[in-house]
Amino acid sequence: MPSKQQIEHAMQTHFDAWNARDRARWEANFAAGIVFEDPVGGPTKTGAEAVRLSWDNSFKDGQIWHIEPVLMQICSDQAACHVRSTGVVSGETIVIDGIELYTIDDEGKVAYIRTWFTPPPGMTLDPYFMEAHGG
Repeated sequence: MPSKQQIEHAMQTHFDAWNARDRARWEANFAAGIVFEDPVGGPTKTGAEAVRLSWDNSFKDGQIWHIEPVLMQICSDQAACHVRSTGVVSGETIVIDGIELYTIDDEGKVAYIRTWFTPPPGMTLDPYFMEAHGG
């Protein structure tokens, strides 16, 4: 079981590296067998390819995203967060509030992520993140 300090470090690294656009540091924060349900109901993505494609598809076409942990609670080997994602998509600023659940492994790496969020009206998720049932 990871320590609370390991969990806090993994979470801080996740947010700090993403916002600094430090891809190498962000990718290094994940366990080899990482599982993404991002979002829940969409296709499950796993491993290093999932990490790489999550980054690529989030920042493609000039998109910019800043993620902020509004509230975080740590219990056992997990961190539950209210996350505010502020992005620029097609020149328009978008704010999405979501709930995210992270599991951290014994080495202090992010091993599992589940996210719940609703895109703003009229916004379609990138096909990489699309819900499996088309919506």
